[in-house]
Amino acid sequence: MTAMSAKVLSPSELSTSDIAVWDRFCMETGDLSLAFLSYPYALAAEKSFPDVRVCRFQRDGKTVAFFPFQFKSATHKWFGIGDRLAGELSDYFGIVAKQDFHIDSRTLLLQCGLRALLFTHLDASQRAFGLTGESPEPGHVIDFPQGGNFFWNERRAADKKFVADTERRERNLVRDFGPLRFQLQSTDPDNDLEALITAKRAQYSRTKVGDALGGPSTSAFLRSLAKSEHALCAGMLSTLHAGDVWVASHFGLRCNGTLHYWFPVYNPQLSSYGPGRLLLRQILNCGHEHGISRIDRGAGDSVAKRDFSTSQHQFSKGFWSRGGPVALCYRIGLSASWRLGGTFSSERS
Repeated sequence: MTAMSAKVLSPSELSTSDIAVWDRFCMETGDLSLAFLSYPYALAAEKSFPDVRVCRFQRDGKTVAFFPFQFKSATHKWFGIGDRLAGELSDYFGIVAKQDFHIDSRTLLLQCGLRALLFTHLDASQRAFGLTGESPEPGHVIDFPQGGNFFWNERRAADKKFVADTERRERNLVRDFGPLRFQLQSTDPDNDLEALITAKRAQYSRTKVGDALGGPSTSAFLRSLAKSEHALCAGMLSTLHAGDVWVASHFGLRCNGTLHYWFPVYNPQLSSYGPGRLLLRQILNCGHEHGISRIDRGAGDSVAKRDFSTSQHQFSKGFWSRGGPVALCYRIGLSASWRLGGTFSSERS
C-alpha cells in the first residue's frame, strides 16, 4: 500500500507546483471544471474571510488531492467544526483530486483535524471520491453548444407558447421603454457591482429571505472575484437596459465555457415583463460568440429553471462527523435551531 500524508495549509501557502496540480485536476476532469472548486476561488475566499484552509493530500510525495474548507468562527475553529468554503455563497462543495483518489468522510475529517462538518451543494460526481450526502435535490443546466439561435429554435419546437410569450414580453418592453442595451461583460464593473449588491439586498429584505450579501467581507469577496480573469474562475457582470431604464443584472463566475449563474437581480417595477427571463435570453443569444456554451443554474428546482433546462444533476447535503461529545452537541444544537425556524436549504435566493 502506498503511503499517504495530509497537511492543512492556507491557500496562499501552497507552492506554485501545487497550484499547477490543482489547476490540472480541474482542467482534466469535467466534473471538477467548476469555478467554486478552483484555486482562484479559494484564494479570493482567504483574502475575504478568516480561517480558510486547504487540506493537501500527498501519496509517495506527489500531490493527489485538495480539500478546501473554512471555519465559521473562532469558536468553531477551537472545537474543530468546519464549514464549506465561503459558506452559503458557494454553489459547489467537495474535494479536487486525481480520478483514482478515494477517501471516506470520517478519514477526511480526521486528516483535516475536524470533528464535524455541515454542508450543502455536494454534487453527485463526488461519489467517485467516496463522498456522499443525503436529501438529494436537482440542479439545472442549460447547454447550448450550437449557440443561442439553435437553442431558441429547439425550445420553440418543444414549447412554442413559452417562446412566443418571451418574445412578446421583449417587444412590449422595447415599445414602452426603448431599445434594449445589453452588456455581457459590464464596462463599468465597480459601479455596476455595487448597484447589483444594493438591489439584491433590497430583494432579500422585500421577500424576507436571509441576506446572503450582508457584511463587508462578502462585498470584498465579490469585488475580488469580479476582478479575477483566471480561465477557471473569472468574474462576469452582465447588465440589461431598455432605453435609459435598468431592467436586470447578473454577477456570476465563468469557468472555461461554463457560466455559473450566481447573483441575478431584476427591476421589481418591471416584473410584468419577465426581466429575469429576458436577461437570460440575452446571455444565451450573446454567450456563444464569447466562448460560453453552458449555463449552470446551481441547486434548486423552480418553474423558471425548468423552462430553460436542458439537463439535470443532483446535489446533496449532510452532516459528517467523527463522533464524540463535541459533534453530538453541535448536531443537537443544529436540530434545535431548525425546529425553531432555521433552515437547511442549499438554494440561495
